[in-house]
Amino acid sequence: MKFDYNFEIENILNHIYKYKIYNIAHKNNIINVNEENLADYINIFKNTKIYLGSDMDKFIINLLPKDKDGYFFRCAIAKHHNYSFPRLYDYTGNKLKNVNYNKFAFQLWEAHMNEMLLEDINRRFSQDSFIEFIDNNLNNMLDSIVLYVKNLNKDNEIIIPLKNEEDLIPTIKTMLLNKELDLSFAQIVVDMDALRDEMTKFTTAFHIYSEFDKLEDNLQYCLDNFFKYDSKELYNLLTTEKGFSFVNDIGLVLK
Repeated sequence: MKFDYNFEIENILNHIYKYKIYNIAHKNNIINVNEENLADYINIFKNTKIYLGSDMDKFIINLLPKDKDGYFFRCAIAKHHNYSFPRLYDYTGNKLKNVNYNKFAFQLWEAHMNEMLLEDINRRFSQDSFIEFIDNNLNNMLDSIVLYVKNLNKDNEIIIPLKNEEDLIPTIKTMLLNKELDLSFAQIVVDMDALRDEMTKFTTAFHIYSEFDKLEDNLQYCLDNFFKYDSKELYNLLTTEKGFSFVNDIGLVLK
């Protein structure tokens, strides 16, 4: 299979810009786009600075073709840079029986081609080309953007079933122990300073085992002995600082 390398670079950049648009939309909770607010949202997209860090490397590599097509794609990278490549297939695309490359050497070559691709992507990535992508594609993406944000909000929704305030602490403890709430939530309700003080009394080496390790390993003990709030304090914290709202017949909801 033959690849037009410059075309493929542009295609990958388009996927990156689309990914950035979705992230901006989610950050700004864009779930209702109409003629009246469209211009405002376009300004938000265009005026948001975007960057291409190493955190995007895996995303980019996952866009590449797999198996045989992946080999030929990386051959295109090698040819673009006048770099050598292993001969694994004949001119008709049939795999050669005898090749000079062993598996380890091929993996090194493949990784090097990936690095070359990432460097090429980084050189061509720019704010100006992102804005151009917005001008050419945003109108056709609006429905998918709204659907993406709504689905993500739904996936990230947290519901703490609650009939009255006094049930809050036992409900949260049960949800944490059943892993219905993320462990990071435990760091909100557990007094981490008091836990660390207790561990200090037993001369725990914190560079090896910290209070966060203790929380993960013995959650029940930490919840029972170092819970930080009473029910009223916790309810006020969740509703005034953490974004939860009380919904009748449901409980505390974070969207």
